[in-house]
Amino acid sequence: MFKLNLVVSIAVFSIGIVTSNQVLAQNIDESSQPQPFSNIQTIATGLLQPYGIALDDKDLVITVNGGLLKIDESGNVKTIATLTPGSPAGVITLGSEYIVVNNPDASLMGITRDGSINTIATNLYDPVGVAVQDNDFIVGNFGLGNGSLLRIDVDGTVSNIATTGVGGPTEIFVKDDNFYVTDFTFGRLLQVSATGEITEIATGLGQPLDIDFDGKNFIITDFANGFDDPGKGRILRVSQSGEVNTLVSGIGNPSGIVIEGSNLLFTDIVLGNVSRIEGIFSSQSIPEPASGLGLLGLGVFGIGTLARRKLQPSKTIQR
Repeated sequence: MFKLNLVVSIAVFSIGIVTSNQVLAQNIDESSQPQPFSNIQTIATGLLQPYGIALDDKDLVITVNGGLLKIDESGNVKTIATLTPGSPAGVITLGSEYIVVNNPDASLMGITRDGSINTIATNLYDPVGVAVQDNDFIVGNFGLGNGSLLRIDVDGTVSNIATTGVGGPTEIFVKDDNFYVTDFTFGRLLQVSATGEITEIATGLGQPLDIDFDGKNFIITDFANGFDDPGKGRILRVSQSGEVNTLVSGIGNPSGIVIEGSNLLFTDIVLGNVSRIEGIFSSQSIPEPASGLGLLGLGVFGIGTLARRKLQPSKTIQR
């Protein structure tokens, strides 16, 4: 299963068993919290290993160990659904529903806003990320560095897009007829065609997890061995031709991300936070952190009727 403890440079998200009253929060040593940038806003803290994040109108949806949460504009946290304890994985919003990868059960499910769960597909082995192309779901099957990229239709039928050469795929962004996949194991951004042809777009990305697109460049989180050596994560900007630049560094352990206009929201699965970096896409100069990391937050993810987008307009599939 996709576990969050790095083993010999292959990251495996290992998350312990939790009871239902532990879904929303975990104990965090506040003295170890980094100081935030002046333009970073804490949205939520004390969450139990938050990972996947998506937008649902003005709310955030986030996957945590054992549950799916929603956070409103006022910062109120609500449990949408209780899930099997274990590694949290990806989520997207589609219309009025959420599509959630349930890694502990190796399944893909749809969850309504009132918490009703519909299982779409099972026996997926080690699923992590999810995106949408037309009426199909595209799922990254991590597989400890020997992963695959899957296509799942609305009836739950599973087919392979690529079974070799994708390393340890985590998240996917769909653009045109191609899939842009983060390879956590080998630190790459890959372009995978609908027929499974693989092209390396960029290498040397550390431990890339989530991916979004700002209309011109890919925005990627580098987890940077956050469990063994926390606090050194980065957010990278990768051009479509493969040029890599560090957008922000020293912000903890960025995990899941979503673009919200000129702002960037991200989760920190180690510290249990979700944060917003204000105006990061409206300014070319990004300030360095005062003392290192510290972004807390909360995320939103959703599944809805099959729309042609991954999360919000920032993750809309380009055609």
